Amino acid sequence: MNTNPSILFRCDGSPEIGLGHVVRCLALADELYEVHGCRVAFAMRRGPLGFEMVRQKRYPVLTPPDDDRPFDYARWLAEAIGNVNARVLILDVRDDLPRAAVEALKEQGLLIVTQDDPSERRLAADLAFYPPVPQARKLDWSGFSGKVYVGWEWVVLRREFASCPRRMPHERPVVLVAMGGSDPAGLTLRVIEALDLLDEDFEAIIVLGPGFHYNKDLKDLLTKTRRQFEVRRSVTDVPELMAQADLAVASFGVTAYELAAMGIPAIYLCLTEDHAESASAFMDAGIAISLGVFSRVTAPILAETVSQLLNDVPRRLRMSDQAKRRVDGKGTKRIAHEVAEVVKSTNG
Repeated sequence: MNTNPSILFRCDGSPEIGLGHVVRCLALADELYEVHGCRVAFAMRRGPLGFEMVRQKRYPVLTPPDDDRPFDYARWLAEAIGNVNARVLILDVRDDLPRAAVEALKEQGLLIVTQDDPSERRLAADLAFYPPVPQARKLDWSGFSGKVYVGWEWVVLRREFASCPRRMPHERPVVLVAMGGSDPAGLTLRVIEALDLLDEDFEAIIVLGPGFHYNKDLKDLLTKTRRQFEVRRSVTDVPELMAQADLAVASFGVTAYELAAMGIPAIYLCLTEDHAESASAFMDAGIAISLGVFSRVTAPILAETVSQLLNDVPRRLRMSDQAKRRVDGKGTKRIAHEVAEVVKSTNG
């Protein structure tokens, strides 16, 4: 009999909702599997791109039944837990999973772990982890009996972001455009238009994630720009690519934390007000500039912000140093250790 604890991750990823939840769950899954010897499986409701990312890592993916019955979230999740004999449930979702369903699973002896969850179900968790964003500081934990962790040291990143050497600026700066795995709002196109307004001499690299679906629009736009843009697809070594950059323009999300770990000064565009509030933590720490929700950012405003940062090398160096002081890339290792220690203690 396999006595290694079984862990079930509940997350989703698609071009519409983004891939960040899947990316960070896979990072934590790898640490728990490879370092702590845990068995790992994923319960996922949507979508095919997220499923494929997990399957490429050879982790089982449990999906809802494809039939005409009304979907019963609590029953499906309980069945998935039973199918893999899970002892730990790690939740990284922003959906309608009810708190009562999580509490029922906890009462059955399941260890509940939540990541960056603002909903009421966090109060049913044993362990709750958050980056140091304003929303986490404002949460009411009345009645909570578990442990909550908030800080830069609990940021989940892939292990390749844990050791990044300090870089010196290039004589001809490199600007990286990174809008995450799917770029659901087509922000890559907006940034290209803004960068094309600038007269500064710099190299521009566009990195496209696996869920990018504005390919025709991108092709048409690049035939009209004054500036040459290097487009990189299916990048297998993201840290190596980021290490080439002196400045990034990025969509706020997991990419923002990756850039911080690499010490890359960044300018963020945010998809939602919630993201904009989270990005304010980076502003307060002096490691990035957030322009807020993208729909309120014009091309000239973005171009002027890039121009100012390109021409202020001392500021970029300060931002880089501040970023690396805060995000050391070891948050995944810390969380996996905490989870493994609790599992061990419950074994007696």
